[in-house]
Amino acid sequence: MAIADRVRLIITEKGINQKKFAESIYVTDGYISRLLKGDIGMSNSTAMIIEKVHGYAKDWVLTGAEPKISPQKTQALTPVQRKIIEEVETMTDEDLFFIATYIETLKEALKKKKALEKGEKEKSPSTPPG
Repeated sequence: MAIADRVRLIITEKGINQKKFAESIYVTDGYISRLLKGDIGMSNSTAMIIEKVHGYAKDWVLTGAEPKISPQKTQALTPVQRKIIEEVETMTDEDLFFIATYIETLKEALKKKKALEKGEKEKSPSTPPG
């Protein structure tokens, strides 16, 4: 089964038309038309949106790998999440490498900050002196 067939199946199973499906994943109807004709492929981030919005596992959407349904709870994307995904779609691999490096650095800094805060809480007395 090709990616176009899996997308058709999602649209059918969800009981929506092509336009509503496109709107639900923040792409144009033209994009879905070209995808269904096999003229274009699908990005990882678009498959992630399908997973988040409709519950179909990203890997199943892209490759057909089971499981079909994602174990994650589906929910609407926030405006910030949509904006980030739109920005990521236009970035080069080099841009994405730098963003990923920045995120990893930020995560490490946040871990250290939390550890320091936890250490300070453990050192402070539980009752005020008096």
